[in-house]
Amino acid sequence: MRARLGDTVVAVESDVPFVLDTIAEFYPTTSQRKPTWTVTAERGTPPPEVQRNGFGVGVKADIRKRWCTLWAQSERDLAVTARKVVREIFLADCEPAGYTMVHASAIYTDEQVVVFAADKRGGKTTLALRAVLDDGWRWLSNDHLIVVPDAQGAMTMTSLPTPIPIKVGTLVDLWERLPAAWDGNDVDIQRWRAVMPEQRYCSDDAAYFTFARFGQPNPVLVPLAGRHLTVVFPHYAAADSGLVTPSRIGIAETAAELAVHLRTDWIGDERLHQRVLPFAHRDVAAFRSDGLALTGRLAEVAGGGWRWAHRGHPGPLLDRIRNSGGAR
Repeated sequence: MRARLGDTVVAVESDVPFVLDTIAEFYPTTSQRKPTWTVTAERGTPPPEVQRNGFGVGVKADIRKRWCTLWAQSERDLAVTARKVVREIFLADCEPAGYTMVHASAIYTDEQVVVFAADKRGGKTTLALRAVLDDGWRWLSNDHLIVVPDAQGAMTMTSLPTPIPIKVGTLVDLWERLPAAWDGNDVDIQRWRAVMPEQRYCSDDAAYFTFARFGQPNPVLVPLAGRHLTVVFPHYAAADSGLVTPSRIGIAETAAELAVHLRTDWIGDERLHQRVLPFAHRDVAAFRSDGLALTGRLAEVAGGGWRWAHRGHPGPLLDRIRNSGGAR
């Protein structure tokens, strides 16, 4: 199986079907391009001289020759590690360009990109999900939006291939319209249906999906050139408030707010990114410096942003974007 992101193609070889199924859940595949890397995942005990990662998976790699071999008795641990190794290879190819990562969900069409940047419980996933289900948008990212610049100053967006957690509040509301979960996480939907909505919406319990379950390849490379960019900072409206329309903010305020949502934790917190391969990467300070420059450019390209107290439905915002010629 060959997983790809742009010009990066990783051949994943394994006699464990679960490993190959997992890679297919998280990455587009191709049979047309020559691999730039080879990852072999074998079920078995790692050789005694091989180092093991935090999951006990044996890892032997040669970055110069671009190959990596993994060993584990647990099929799940083997599959998870193989998925993360492929992810590291993709990120390593983004590193020379000085990419950044924003805590944001994003959706796109051939003409538009909309970024929802917010902290936990801002409604990023719900807004993106409803835009996909109700309005025909395509899902670009969930929680981990990656921005990659090129030498000419243009920017491309992609995402970190991670599971999509859909919390029980949204899960109950949309259950009949959702595909089968990749990991149901033991969520008892009937029990949650009997819980008061106010309690459901405050719970962090979630089932996990993948972009593939929604019939969408991911990660994808989405150039901003030729597309209108809209940056939105959403939060849920208070239950007793009236309808609140999106309000415009300027470029400087948009840049400052985007800076708040830079994901430097991805670089500095080893619990989030347990690196397997010894790639060189920037430290937190350099990553943040590059991120500030890129988010400032995003604010300029978008011409400012929007603040929006919403009720979980993106329709009012998407209508405003359409009516304003792309929110420019």
